[in-house]
Amino acid sequence: MLQPMDFLKTRMQQERLPSQSSLTATQRLARAFRTVVDTYGYQGLWRGTVPTIARNVPGVAAYFYTLNELRWLVALWQVPMLSIPGATNTALLDTTSTMARLSNAGNMITGAVARVSIGLLLNPISIVKARYESSHFTKDAYPTLWASFRSLYRDGGFRGLFRGFSATALRDAPYAGLYLVLYEQHKQWLGQLTHSDTGTWLVVSTSGLCAGTLATLMTHPFDILKTRMQTTPTRLFQGTVGPDAKLSLFTAARHILTVDGWRGFVDGLGLRCARKAASSMIGWSIFELGNRWLL
Repeated sequence: MLQPMDFLKTRMQQERLPSQSSLTATQRLARAFRTVVDTYGYQGLWRGTVPTIARNVPGVAAYFYTLNELRWLVALWQVPMLSIPGATNTALLDTTSTMARLSNAGNMITGAVARVSIGLLLNPISIVKARYESSHFTKDAYPTLWASFRSLYRDGGFRGLFRGFSATALRDAPYAGLYLVLYEQHKQWLGQLTHSDTGTWLVVSTSGLCAGTLATLMTHPFDILKTRMQTTPTRLFQGTVGPDAKLSLFTAARHILTVDGWRGFVDGLGLRCARKAASSMIGWSIFELGNRWLL
């Protein structure tokens, strides 16, 4: 359902064509939409769905499983500053969540560790997904997932499979930590505000939506860096920062500032906020309400 937003976000964040340098964000989005529809038809908006499913299906399942297990372990082991002091096996769970209760620091650390760990394992698929969605790579360049991995390995070796992970980690660690803290806090606030159980669908879905939006706003520049590092050919970086420059966070950031200015760090923000808000609302609703039903 959300793939078109992700697809257009990548098109907004990728290296701009010379003809787009003077366009506003709205004009660039409209042009990207028209170009895709004119070239591939409306089904072209779902380009990249296969690698997205290949990444998100195991990724989301592994994230929720890892997060749930980490929280229970931290709660049971009574880790200083992360656990709720004095909690026992029968008092680790309350009506605010189907997961073990932790402090705000515990929420932040477990969220970041779970997200970055899964992101590292699935980074090769993330690169393929970004290149499927980018206009810098033709449809024939990556005909299948397996051919895509072979192409990445051939061009960059083993390190090429993890291109852009530094930016991904700098995005995901604070995002996931803030996201989980904001989610738990919003459930408490909304429960008190509405005088209702914090496990109701309205509270859970609204908390997921708000947490996803706020965490996205705080971490968006690193999403830009990740997309540029994974989709921009190295020769374009070198053309801006020097022929001997190596691909890194610094060179990517310098390249964006040189070519696009500060505006380059907010490209696709609206689309990413909308997608993250919707996916967070859907994901947490299914996890929390499904967990309560199964328990």
